[in-house]
Amino acid sequence: MKNKLNLCKKYLASHIQEIFFYLSPLATFIMVEILEYGGTDSECLNPASLSFWANILFYYGMFMLFRAITGRPRFTIIFLNFVFLVFGICNHYSIAIRNAPIVPWDLYAIGTAAEALGGFTWTIPAEVIACTVGCVIWWFITIRFVKFPKQKIRARAKSFALSAAMIAGFVLFGTIGSGNFYISAWRQVTANRKNGMALNFTINMDALFVEEPTDYSKETASTILSSVPSEETTEETTVQPNIIAIMDETFADLSILGDLGLENTNDVMPFVHSLSGQENTITGQLVVPAFGGGTCNSEYEFLTSNSYAFFKGGSYPMLQYIHGDTESMASVLSEQGYNTVGMHPYYGSGWNRKNAYPMLGFDTFLDIEDFDEETTEYLRRYVSDNSSFDKVIETYEKNNAESDDPLFMFNVTMQNHCGYDTTYENFPETVEFEFDSIYPYTKQYLSLIQESDRAIERLVNYFSEQEEPTIIVLFGDHMPYIENSFYNHLTNGSMRTVAELEMDKHTVPFFIWANYDIREEDYEDIGRISANYLGPLTMKVAGAQLSEYQEYVYSLKEQYPVISSSGCINSNGAYVPLDMAASDLHDYKIVQYRNVFDNDTETPSSGSGAAVGSGG
Repeated sequence: MKNKLNLCKKYLASHIQEIFFYLSPLATFIMVEILEYGGTDSECLNPASLSFWANILFYYGMFMLFRAITGRPRFTIIFLNFVFLVFGICNHYSIAIRNAPIVPWDLYAIGTAAEALGGFTWTIPAEVIACTVGCVIWWFITIRFVKFPKQKIRARAKSFALSAAMIAGFVLFGTIGSGNFYISAWRQVTANRKNGMALNFTINMDALFVEEPTDYSKETASTILSSVPSEETTEETTVQPNIIAIMDETFADLSILGDLGLENTNDVMPFVHSLSGQENTITGQLVVPAFGGGTCNSEYEFLTSNSYAFFKGGSYPMLQYIHGDTESMASVLSEQGYNTVGMHPYYGSGWNRKNAYPMLGFDTFLDIEDFDEETTEYLRRYVSDNSSFDKVIETYEKNNAESDDPLFMFNVTMQNHCGYDTTYENFPETVEFEFDSIYPYTKQYLSLIQESDRAIERLVNYFSEQEEPTIIVLFGDHMPYIENSFYNHLTNGSMRTVAELEMDKHTVPFFIWANYDIREEDYEDIGRISANYLGPLTMKVAGAQLSEYQEYVYSLKEQYPVISSSGCINSNGAYVPLDMAASDLHDYKIVQYRNVFDNDTETPSSGSGAAVGSGG
């Protein structure tokens, strides 16, 4: 027994450097998962799970690859450990801030994320401190106590071959074998914890490619489009009103989920609610693709009439798929003589708007640089809706003074943007509700919505006094990123299914108001529609000519008033899962694919799918 112990000691002494090297990928893997809220419920850390071994292939493959390339085990350990520490910390804060891990398409949104993160209060939790300290200790041991022999060519070649086999195995797991793992575009945090960060990131790489629909051809798409008769307008009956479209940042009605328990007011958006049933006004609920963030996906649906339901979950079409002239409300109205202006009271680089808007047909794009610094009002750290609407009025008056052509303006506001975790001297929080001390994010959010409602009333009152025929269409982009516990509080005891509640969380209010007779009775009981219909609906109300594509999309509203990634609603008002409605929507998928990936301004894509490049 003593001899065996001595042999073990000798073996350990002579192979300590190899043992330490092979422990490093395992330690790095564990560290990355611990950074994700402590890793206590990360199923991928269980050696009995397939995801554990898939991740092991990745980490060991990467360490052996770098050792083979550099011939420097010490550098490999420190460098890769540092890289994954940084990535793990970024992933931790991504989950903490937006309840979503890092996924491949986030690379398109780095600039937007960097601008938005300035509004958050940063804390350093215990797991970040522990993992950082652990890494420093690991590096110190690597440098000070472990002696690595020089790597010979033969040993490096062996490492390279082994790493290639491991990485190939991992890629096969993440692509061909992805069906063996948990996949959910809308529950990425759960997917990350079940699959592990490396595997989940790889599985989601598939979202960067959009497959052709079955039976797709350009000719088939043309036949489908031509099957819908267009409604011609005549010069005698057509009025070309100004169209002011406003996507109000995070403007949502939380009361559709449950009782808010308001105490010092009956309603936080009394004016918007008062528009229901009013003359020359259409009101309803809008199902949007975004929740808590992803503003650009809602504006993309509104402007283009493309449904997010046919894209991979979590993608950003505004960033990924706009590379040339793209049909939108702006381009269609521009052809009918409208001056088209896009506006956003923040940085134009956000969601690539400064590049995408000209390709969408906007003549002019205004961002924060076009706002007067001395006269612009800020609530918290963002331009208020009041100041944003003042710019709308200024642009309208300028258009009237300089042109006889009508104006189409699309304004994406900024006032209500998250986060809600910091109090501000320039914004008193006035709304009180039951348990408001427990939900400070919600208290700030509801107070912001109250301010938005007042600003909207002021804007409508201004245009009600104008002689120029004008339509205002206003909607929110998504519900807020507030305490999850408050959402649970609102829906506690609800008889709605999980799927129905998910759709409710993707529902925001909208209205179309005009200062002239629009025969709103033609659009009574509009109810709930998805955002891809709102653009064509607005144009119909305005008497504008829809494009062939818009006519086709609008024709689907009778059968499916809601088509969204969170599900569909049919003509009977019943919820239908997207996969069950797929056959009914197959033609829509075909014409949308042509519209996005195979139109005259794009290089025709191959049958294997369209690769996505940078939106810039």
